[in-house]
Amino acid sequence: MALDESVANRGELERYRSWLRSLAEELHGLFLLVDSSGVLIDAVVHGELQRRLGGRGLLVGATVQQLVPPLGSMLEQSVTLCHHTAISQKSEAVIEDEHGILFIKILVVKFKHNLYSVMITDSHHERTLALQVETLSADQRQTIQLLHELDARYRTLFDSLSEGVVFVARDGQILTANESAAQILRTSVAELCRLRIDGPLPFRTIGEDLQPLPIEQWPLSTTLRGGQSRQEVVVGLVFPSSSPVWLAVNARPLWRSAESLPYAAVVSFFDITLRKHLESELHHRAFHDPLTSLPNRSLFVDRLDTAIRQARRTGDLVAVFFLDLDGFKAVNDERGHDVGDRFLQGVAERLSESLRDGDTVARFGGDEFTILLPAIQIPEDALRVAERVIDELQKSMLIDGQPLIAKASLGISLYPHDGSESATLIRHADMAMYRVKSGGHHNCQFFREEINLATSRQLGRESLLGCEVQTGQLSLRYRPQVLLATEQVVAWEAELLRSSRDGQPAEPLGEALLEEGLLQQQLFCLIEQACREFCAVLPTQPAERTLVLRIDQRQLLGGSAQASLTAALERSGLLPERLELDLAVSSSLVDGAVLLEQVWQLHRLGVRLSLSASATASLPIEHLPILPVTALTLPERLWRSGLDERRMAGLCVGLTGLASQLGLPVTAIGVQSQRERDQVLQLGCQRGQGALWPPLDHLPTG
Repeated sequence: MALDESVANRGELERYRSWLRSLAEELHGLFLLVDSSGVLIDAVVHGELQRRLGGRGLLVGATVQQLVPPLGSMLEQSVTLCHHTAISQKSEAVIEDEHGILFIKILVVKFKHNLYSVMITDSHHERTLALQVETLSADQRQTIQLLHELDARYRTLFDSLSEGVVFVARDGQILTANESAAQILRTSVAELCRLRIDGPLPFRTIGEDLQPLPIEQWPLSTTLRGGQSRQEVVVGLVFPSSSPVWLAVNARPLWRSAESLPYAAVVSFFDITLRKHLESELHHRAFHDPLTSLPNRSLFVDRLDTAIRQARRTGDLVAVFFLDLDGFKAVNDERGHDVGDRFLQGVAERLSESLRDGDTVARFGGDEFTILLPAIQIPEDALRVAERVIDELQKSMLIDGQPLIAKASLGISLYPHDGSESATLIRHADMAMYRVKSGGHHNCQFFREEINLATSRQLGRESLLGCEVQTGQLSLRYRPQVLLATEQVVAWEAELLRSSRDGQPAEPLGEALLEEGLLQQQLFCLIEQACREFCAVLPTQPAERTLVLRIDQRQLLGGSAQASLTAALERSGLLPERLELDLAVSSSLVDGAVLLEQVWQLHRLGVRLSLSASATASLPIEHLPILPVTALTLPERLWRSGLDERRMAGLCVGLTGLASQLGLPVTAIGVQSQRERDQVLQLGCQRGQGALWPPLDHLPTG
């Protein structure tokens, strides 16, 4: 049987053979495995000793007599004695040849079963050293003994280090290494000491950027070349069929006097793979959204800044998309947050699949996403990508067996046309997105300067209104809503006024607020005031009479407006059923799902609801039967168009007829004369409000 067959574990076998090879070289020896008849099974040898013993090539099956003729009889006798006595056999021999004298030591040990290990070593160097030591003085012998002890301590410490340590000569030859170094480098100490750093190695090196690290940039190379120490340099080793092993490497030079370059370097290193993985995970968490694994806002802005810097050099365009999902809140409310989370994950996957390599999609927050397209040539390139994104989102995704379709509004800004800084480009893309929402949703649009100007004007008006609220320049008055047939008051509608200036009459703000969507949170204090004033006269009002507040659908986006209404009712003490909200359906928000969501949320507050249509956006007829409304309102511009144009008259009659079928009274707003009263009656309206019935500064007590 061969040695390979006698050791079951091949890894253990290789380590055993490597250890024997290193011993053979160090001791100038031969290691033979023979059977009880002295027939060779396996061998590890030092070639020079084998040659001097005059033996033939080490052939498996040959006898020890044939292998080492000068020692044949002695070896055969030692093997036989060991076989019969099971006692290790030691012997010595002196052989003289043309090269000098060989002092041979032989040790025969039973290996296992009927196999015997034979160690043959040349002790010439050992004897020569012993003779030299005998001629030394006592002090010199003591010094040598101390050096041996120090060397033994050093070797023990060297081999016990968990840190890998390698000594490398200036010519690149590895001089020595410890066991930790061999384990980290996935080899043996003996094999490691045969390597040169400029020769074939069992691994390739990479830097922290994952790019190949040439030998000239190794810490060891720079230390040998210039004599400078290197500390904590991170280097990756890539072994075949393995992920990188990351090391923190230190390199220090070793000097001899009168030499300008180090004669060697000591390299120490330890495995930091786990630390690198943890750092990578922490870095990912810091710059990626935990739900979708997309880059977060910080990483997106960083990449946008980089793209802008590159575009300044190349002259390319950079596109920024700001994308907001339409109706996502309804998904969360109706299907639950778990489905909402998986819906967002599906959207993130669709967006990523729609982009080119090098583009970035990030989750900006909530249901908002941003996309970066660096290095584009013309605006049409961005438009094509935006259209592809919208088309991809329209594909149904199955969640819990139910199909869901993502719809989105997408705004686009371009560098350098729409801004030269990341914050400006993102803001302008956001503004363009909101312009898409105001035009019907699920579309895309480039930023235009007029959007910026319109937004600036709106912010200015909002700021002015806020100041007027604080300084008391705004007040309330009340317009009656009456039954057209009897002119009986059925409700009081609160109207906001700006105080008169320079003798001019007070200026109503209701229509402007509705058209511009400028009602601010500060103005809800005036709504609360109206509720308080109505509560004060409530005992004198008929039970069916209500307080009417006109609200635009846009003013209810988000939850703050509804929360303010709830707080106003609670603080004023007005019962919700005595408050009627006349909800204007804006031309900018005709999305049925959004309308349904808002109306039902208001209905759950307990207030009464009427629905108003603008002249530019007719009521969503298909939703009217399922909306929890108690009345309809025809704005002045709508019914006046019906008086002048036959088709608009048909529209008004159709709306009032549908309302009648649903049991909903219709109120005409802005009636100024008895003739107009008769006309709106003919159109099918039951109620009216306008200059024909003058407003009051205070609610009457009756």
